[in-house]
Amino acid sequence: GGGLAHDRHGDGGGGNGERNGGGDGEDEAASAAAAEVDRAIVKDLDRIFPGHEYLDSQAMKDAVYSILKSYALRDEEVGYCQGMAYMATLSALFLAERDAFRLVVALMRPREEGGCGLREMYEPGLGKLQDMLLDLDRCLETFLPSVSHLFRDCGVLTMLFATNWILTLYAASFPTVMTCRLIDIMLSEGECTILLRVALAILAVCERELLQCGDTEEVMSYLQTKCYTWTTEQLRAIITKGQAIRLADWLPTDKEKENDEDEHEHEIIVRVALDVAEVVGAPIKLRLVTL
Repeated sequence: GGGLAHDRHGDGGGGNGERNGGGDGEDEAASAAAAEVDRAIVKDLDRIFPGHEYLDSQAMKDAVYSILKSYALRDEEVGYCQGMAYMATLSALFLAERDAFRLVVALMRPREEGGCGLREMYEPGLGKLQDMLLDLDRCLETFLPSVSHLFRDCGVLTMLFATNWILTLYAASFPTVMTCRLIDIMLSEGECTILLRVALAILAVCERELLQCGDTEEVMSYLQTKCYTWTTEQLRAIITKGQAIRLADWLPTDKEKENDEDEHEHEIIVRVALDVAEVVGAPIKLRLVTL
C-alpha cells in the first residue's frame, strides 16, 4: 500500500533523522544505507541508456527511480543491485508505474512464494548468479566441448560476457524485444532458468563461427557484436531453442557437482568481472525493437 517513492533528487532518508531528533546510531546507519542505494540507482540510470530519445528521458528516469527505490524499501536485504535498472526500465516502458512495480516484485519474489526467483540472483554475494555461471561452464563441457575447449585455449572466461547477459536479463547486449520475451517466459514458467538456457542456445548457434576465432580478443569481439546482426525472427528462434533445452540433460548430477572444486575460483572471478564493468563504465547502446 501507499505511493511509490518519488524523492530522486532528495537525500532518500525519508526524514527519519528529523523525526527522531537526529536518531541513534542504528537510524544513522539506516539513513546512510538508504543514501547509498539512492546514489547507486541514480548512477546506473544516468548511464544504462545514454542518449536514447525516450529511455534516457528525465520522465523515464524518475519513474524507474521510483520503482527501484520502492523495491529497495520493500526488500532491504537486496536493496538495489547493478542490473536491476534494466528490468525496471523495460517494465516501465510498457506498463503504468504502479503495475511496473508489481511486475518487478513478481519477477523478484522467491519461487516458493509464486514468483520467478530473480531475487536470489541479486542477493548480496550473487550466489544464484555464481551457480548459473558454473552451470553454464558445466553444460559447455558436456554438450558443446569444442566451444569449451576454445574458451579454455583462448583464456576466455564465460562470466566475462555471461555475467552481463544474465544480470541485465540480456537488455544490455541484445535488442529489448528479447528481454521482453524472456520476461514473458519467466512469468509463464515461474522460474528464471531460461536465462541460462538462452545463453546455451546462443553459444550453440554461434559454435561454427566461434571456432573460427583465434584468440581472446576475437572471441570477445565476436560475442559483443554478433547480437546486433540478428533479426527479430532469429532472436525468437534462439529463444525457442533455449526453451527446448532440458537442463537436467545438460548438467552433471548433484554428486558430480559436489566434486567440483572451482566454485571459489568462480566467485572471485565474478567479483572481478563486476569490478571491471564498474571501472570501465562504457556506454551501452540498446536497440529498441517494436514488438
